[in-house]
Amino acid sequence: MKQVYLKIGAKNEWAVIVCYDFSLLDFDDMAAIMDTFGLSKKSINKALRILSSYNTGLAISRDDIKMSVVFVSNTTSPDEFWSTLNHELYHCCTAIIDYYGEPYDKEPAAYLQGELMRQAVLEIAEPCR
Repeated sequence: MKQVYLKIGAKNEWAVIVCYDFSLLDFDDMAAIMDTFGLSKKSINKALRILSSYNTGLAISRDDIKMSVVFVSNTTSPDEFWSTLNHELYHCCTAIIDYYGEPYDKEPAAYLQGELMRQAVLEIAEPCR
């Protein structure tokens, strides 16, 4: 499983862990991460079943540690990967924006989404060149 860390804020006030390119052999590690984020055993099992399919994802956030984790399953194409990642990062954005009490339909939310995608491209796409 590959992991990248995205940081939000000048002082890294919030972190987003993106996990991708995983196999069934990584499911124990993934379950441990989900457990750390407070998912029940039943929810973890359901999440792992969903993530065993192509083109799926999951985002979990915890306000108390100011951290989110994103899982992106194996995808059928590069554009599906980026679409799924962008979708899951949106869920992280809503959690972060909600935590700080900002409105969802204003510029801070749009800038946050853009910043998360910018970092993801730099961390995931650039090393592939």
